[in-house]
Amino acid sequence: MMKIKITTDVTTCIPKEIADKNDIGFVEFYISINEKPTKELSEINREKFLNEVKFMIPYPTSSFPSPQDYLDAFQKAEDDGYDEILHIGLGLNISGALNSANAAAKRIKKTKVTVYDSGIMGPSQGTMVLMALKLLKKGKSVEEVIEYLESVKLNIYGAGLSESFDVLFKTGRVKKGAGITVMSSLMRLKPLFELNFEKGVTGIGGGMGFNGARKKIISNIIEKTDDKITYDLYMTDAGAPKLLKQLEEEIVKVRNIKNIYYWPMVSMMINTCGKGSVIGTLSPTLDEV
Repeated sequence: MMKIKITTDVTTCIPKEIADKNDIGFVEFYISINEKPTKELSEINREKFLNEVKFMIPYPTSSFPSPQDYLDAFQKAEDDGYDEILHIGLGLNISGALNSANAAAKRIKKTKVTVYDSGIMGPSQGTMVLMALKLLKKGKSVEEVIEYLESVKLNIYGAGLSESFDVLFKTGRVKKGAGITVMSSLMRLKPLFELNFEKGVTGIGGGMGFNGARKKIISNIIEKTDDKITYDLYMTDAGAPKLLKQLEEEIVKVRNIKNIYYWPMVSMMINTCGKGSVIGTLSPTLDEV
């Protein structure tokens, strides 16, 4: 049987213990703190970053890995004796990271490297990695894995909310103007976003307080998922366990959920969404893969 290695981006939010147990290779993104590029997993204390990022001046920026970062990951897999590498990458519609991965893949001569554009990021991308892992353990080829992912990925849906528009203003995700700064404050608006396969991460408006925001997310889930599918639910948060539990309880009321997993939000997504953010991701259950 072919020995196949899966590599992916840290931005999947797959917990390190799961990655280590299944020998998933992570490639780290960078967060620039005080204008110094810092690897988001191995060089940043997540809890410290979570509590301090809001007050950092200048506000941190993020950057994707270089071709050398991907080459290091692919070369390690080759050195470890893998016959083939499947890299499930962050969507090219979101980041240029996939270009770095493709450039690195061309420099690996002995081991076949397949770079797959997941079209998405975050836990939605992470669930695709777990599907691929299970299929490879069943003896499926990389081609068969990709065919399966293509057939099911549009049934994966993730949506979330941020505590305030402040971080989105700082990162440029939302432009100030048109009275949105005043309105968001007066109306206690909580920004909503979804992860979809057309635009990647995109805003879907705001909700009046946390209750209104959760209701809007549930409305989106009902509209964009299928009540005939059995899902696994991946709950991801940035220091908001109460809000996470509230959203989880409302999701299980409207969709058939088999398993629930809790994945901490990684530093780069904390930097983008802010402390207090929560994402709920529904993906066809792994039990049926």
